[in-house]
Amino acid sequence: MLNHATEMAMLEGALAAFHQATGFNLRAERAAPAGPRRGKADVVLRLAARGKAKRIAAEIKRTMNLHNLGLVAKQVARLPQPALLVTEYVNPNLAERLKRMNVFFIDTVGNAYLDVPGVFIYATGQKPPAKLLTERPTRAFRQAGLKVIFALLCRQDLPGGPYRTVAKTAGVALGTIGWVFDDLEELGYLARLRGKDRKLVKREQLLERWVATYPEQLRPKLVIGRYAAPDRDWWQKAHLEKHGAYWGGEIAAARLTRYLKPENATLYVRGLPGPLLAAHRLRKDDGGNVEVLKAFWDPGLDWANKEIVHPILAYADLLRTGDARNLETARRLYDAQIARFVRED
Repeated sequence: MLNHATEMAMLEGALAAFHQATGFNLRAERAAPAGPRRGKADVVLRLAARGKAKRIAAEIKRTMNLHNLGLVAKQVARLPQPALLVTEYVNPNLAERLKRMNVFFIDTVGNAYLDVPGVFIYATGQKPPAKLLTERPTRAFRQAGLKVIFALLCRQDLPGGPYRTVAKTAGVALGTIGWVFDDLEELGYLARLRGKDRKLVKREQLLERWVATYPEQLRPKLVIGRYAAPDRDWWQKAHLEKHGAYWGGEIAAARLTRYLKPENATLYVRGLPGPLLAAHRLRKDDGGNVEVLKAFWDPGLDWANKEIVHPILAYADLLRTGDARNLETARRLYDAQIARFVRED
């Protein structure tokens, strides 16, 4: 998480680079826009162009990549519009994706996309700064730590439980819990109460950070392979519970929201996937639309529907795609199923 000084330094660099690259002036204001607000902007910018001034809400994110693209797009979309992303560097591939998603952005080297009445800017190809801040994520947001955080988010009683219970539920070694809790406390996500009691705080921010980090740090370690199905609607007749498997991604979200028509299938499997693959005639295909991954959580975290992953995991699967229909479904899923897990007491 960025501290205020780091955010402001990056913002100043991005505003200066924007002016140098385009000739337009963007300046930071303190006041938020008047009227209803769907989200809280990190800062409100004032664009001076063609004799008029426009206010633009801004979300500041230091790191942009394919893994957190969907989450960032969702965060920008919930701000008062127009809104843009301020980040350190946007490469040409990401710039094109953001443009297709109509997410405005500026970075610290002069790459930008902005399309408001009277102003259209699309500048890409500027090289990244010589020294990007590239330190590895804190231990709590690496593989074992992400398993623990997932368990803590799913079970609100778990942070105050014995270390042994937390370790079993998260599926990690007992020695992991101490340093994960220490890291979370230092980062401001875990509060120690009277005695030995503990509770998660800033749960919404913690969820956002988990969702952004999971696709890069943990999910690749879980992938078993991609497969092709014999027909498009095979999943509607599939029964996963007897195979120790769960729907993730689009199918889980479709069943939880009744909104999305799935095009891709994500399966999380306990144990060897062979019987499941054979039962549903799934064949190995690197271009197939069925992805199979290892289930990484203890059955104690199973959702009420035993064939669907916890909504938090389905939400992460949706956001990582960056697909517009999945982002809208993710919003609905968050409102219907997830908000209560991160609501502050």
